[in-house]
Amino acid sequence: MKFITSLYSLLTLIGMFVIPVQAQEYDLVIKNGRVIDPETGFDAVANVGIKDGTITEITKQAITGKRVINASGHVVAPGFIDFHAHGQNIPADRMQAFDGVTTALELESGILPVAAWYDNQRRSGRVLNYGVSAAWTYARVSAHEDLTPQPNLEWFQDAYALTHWVNDVSTDDQQKKILSMIERGIKEGSIGIGLNSGYAPGYGYKEVLAVHQLAAKYGVPTFTHIRNLSKVDPNSSVQAYGELISYATAAGSHVHICHLNSTSLSDISLAVRIIRDAQERGANISVEAYPYGAGSGAVNAAMFQPANMKRMDAKAKDIEYLGKPLTEEKLRQMQKESPGEIIVWHYYRLPRDQEYLDLAVLYPGGIIASDAMPWMSKKDGHIIKGKEWPLPDDAFAHPRTAATFVKFIIDYVRDRKAESLPAAIARCSYRPAKILESSVPQMKKKGRLQAGMDADIIVFNMDKLEVRATYTEPNQHTLGMQYVLVNGVPVIQEGELDVTVIPGQAVRRPVQE
Repeated sequence: MKFITSLYSLLTLIGMFVIPVQAQEYDLVIKNGRVIDPETGFDAVANVGIKDGTITEITKQAITGKRVINASGHVVAPGFIDFHAHGQNIPADRMQAFDGVTTALELESGILPVAAWYDNQRRSGRVLNYGVSAAWTYARVSAHEDLTPQPNLEWFQDAYALTHWVNDVSTDDQQKKILSMIERGIKEGSIGIGLNSGYAPGYGYKEVLAVHQLAAKYGVPTFTHIRNLSKVDPNSSVQAYGELISYATAAGSHVHICHLNSTSLSDISLAVRIIRDAQERGANISVEAYPYGAGSGAVNAAMFQPANMKRMDAKAKDIEYLGKPLTEEKLRQMQKESPGEIIVWHYYRLPRDQEYLDLAVLYPGGIIASDAMPWMSKKDGHIIKGKEWPLPDDAFAHPRTAATFVKFIIDYVRDRKAESLPAAIARCSYRPAKILESSVPQMKKKGRLQAGMDADIIVFNMDKLEVRATYTEPNQHTLGMQYVLVNGVPVIQEGELDVTVIPGQAVRRPVQE
């Protein structure tokens, strides 16, 4: 009986990949590559047949296609799924395609109104698959500042000049408005709720508890940048994680913790321990990190105010604007004159603090997410849009915007051998899909290389992967991605971007009336 059961399991597994070869020609065949499927553990040289944007067959037998990609000596893997991509336009998509990303989602901050945002993206077209959460911060700005949200990042950047939404506890009426706006976003198909709490730390506990109760009611995740960024109690980062754990247990919500690395500081070991303990006791918590020791955000964010910087043990010289360290005087001047400008803050100094970073990046069951920023013009600070490629010479952003996933593969798999390649691919593709699939049915067909899955596929040579983006010169795409397919359409071919295609599709929950 044991033998029969084992044989049945083996045949079931084989059936997921080796379908009887039919006399048909596929739209595209990827042949002789090392095919890795992180869900089933399949890892072998095989051929992939694609038709109508879907993987139709994975087999070791010869198959034919209208077009054939010879992937000999290359890895063939599911495209990377980024939870934390703030750019959300064609220039950002193109740069992330070179990083192996095929689905770019804005989940930490989010947007309101949700339906208008999806309509705008559909009209403009996208290179990568795209999606958004319902933004708690946008609702707070609206309720506290009496403004009407606009479905773009510029509207939110302008809000950094205001203070009530950042510092004030909501009245009952304001809380009702906030919850109503978020609920409308959920019904319009948002991928959960974005809780950028660190940018509005003055909120009351009961308000955010109600937000988590709303998330639990609709069965959608929350994506949180924690309230506090400090090593000092009270109001430490560890206390903020404790607050999140309390929401997960009290409301029964799914809590996703954004950029564990940048919000834990040197208390990362304690943060990891309490999060792991909560998970083991049944709390529904997931975690992301990125492989850099520096973060990025608006210069006038609450965390960069004098009292909070002291609590973080941060200095002005740790903060850079357009690649140059700031003085205390320049930092405070920027906060008054250009509060929405994006800066880079070095919270870890590598290699000294590599152990801290590793605890976040290699968190058991965690995922990689970039926190990719929009590309900004050095000349006037505007967000770069349109279809121009290459990006203008003055385009600037945190280097993670160009290289998070490739850097992770290089650093943790190829060079340091801290994680196997299949496990690393799972961190970048399968696990993100798995986190979302219970609330976003589309994700059941992403993050895997199996028959019937979406043909979001990357083909790369491990030995030729190269990160070129730096903190001072970030406008340099990564090398090594030979092919990147989005819904079966090659966005990158033989290492070159095809600027004529925009095959990205919306990732969205079903809309409710």
